[in-house]
Amino acid sequence: MFHFDEKFWLAIAFFTFGIFAAKYLWPLLRKGLDNSSKKIAEEILAAKEMKKNAEKLLAQAEKLYQEAALFAAKLVKETEDEVRKLADESHQLLADEVSKRKAAALDRIKAEEESAIRELKIKIVNSAIGKLMAELNLNQEGHEKLIEKTLNNLGKTLH
Repeated sequence: MFHFDEKFWLAIAFFTFGIFAAKYLWPLLRKGLDNSSKKIAEEILAAKEMKKNAEKLLAQAEKLYQEAALFAAKLVKETEDEVRKLADESHQLLADEVSKRKAAALDRIKAEEESAIRELKIKIVNSAIGKLMAELNLNQEGHEKLIEKTLNNLGKTLH
C-alpha cells in the first residue's frame, strides 16, 4: 500500500485550504476589496468635487475682495473729495465773514471818525465863540466901538 507521509497530508491540507479559500474566502475578500476600492473611488470623486467647489469659492472670494478693495478705494476718494469741497466752502465762508466784519469795522471807524470831527468842530466853534464872548465882555468899550463902527459902515453902505 501506499504509505503517505506528513508532507503528503500537508500538501493535501494546503491545497484543500487553497481551494476552500479560493471558493469561499476569495469572493469575500474580493467583495471587500471591491467595496473598499469603490469607497476610495467615491471619496476621491468627492474630494475632487470639493476641490472644484473650493476653487470656485476661492475665485468668488478673490472677486469679492477685489470688489471690496475697489469700493474702499472709491469710498476713500469720494471722502477726500467731499473733505476738500467742505474745506473750500469753509474757507470761502470764513473769507466772506472776515470781509463782512472788516467792512462793518471800517464803517464803524468812519462813523466814529466823522463823529469825532463833528465834536472837534463843535468844540472849536464853541471855543472861538467863548473867546469872542470873553473878549467882548472884557472889553465893553471895544464892544461899543465895534457896534458903532459896524453901524457907520452899514450907514455908508446904505447911502
